[in-house]
Amino acid sequence: MTLNNKDFLLLDNGLEVECDVVVIDPYKITDKQRRKIFALVNDIEAHTGTPQDYMRNVFQEYVRVLYGYDERISLADCSRKIASQIIDVAIEWIFENNIPLRYKTSDLIKNDRTFLYMATIKRKCVICGKHAELAHYQAVGRGRNRRKIEHFNNKVLGLCSFHHKEQHDMGMDSFNKKYHLENSWVDVDERLNKMLKGVKVDGNY
Repeated sequence: MTLNNKDFLLLDNGLEVECDVVVIDPYKITDKQRRKIFALVNDIEAHTGTPQDYMRNVFQEYVRVLYGYDERISLADCSRKIASQIIDVAIEWIFENNIPLRYKTSDLIKNDRTFLYMATIKRKCVICGKHAELAHYQAVGRGRNRRKIEHFNNKVLGLCSFHHKEQHDMGMDSFNKKYHLENSWVDVDERLNKMLKGVKVDGNY
């Protein structure tokens, strides 16, 4: 609550001060989530010409049907959980349809787990968006055949050749700190393990 001099004067004289109380719902969609959704559909419109309102409604309706929500979803008052689901669906659609993201959009969603995973499996650098290599968090070691070993206990991230080299030159801790990637590395799952071993998965190695 913010009080001005007039309010203090009234209180000092034993008079009441009227105020409006707004309860912030901790589970309600945040402004940042809303900005992410609008940024994503804006990028889709810029590339395809499809109106952003149309795509936003498509994603909202898809999430409603997919998760079995009864009421129509509104970005004015939906929950954080639903907003996150819409963001995830939009990010997956964007990567599946090769929609380029503006720098501001990439910077806004760079810590979203779905963005990091999709960028990595689609071989897009999580920093600049260029074609990426699969960078290992833990070095595999010279002389070891990457196509024969299992990678499940490792983590990876999509980095272009420039940023991959920078990661090796700077060292992991300094690199992660510079680009705020401390908690961004992706755990290797079955899909990534196959890609790391040179097996083609959904058109990607």
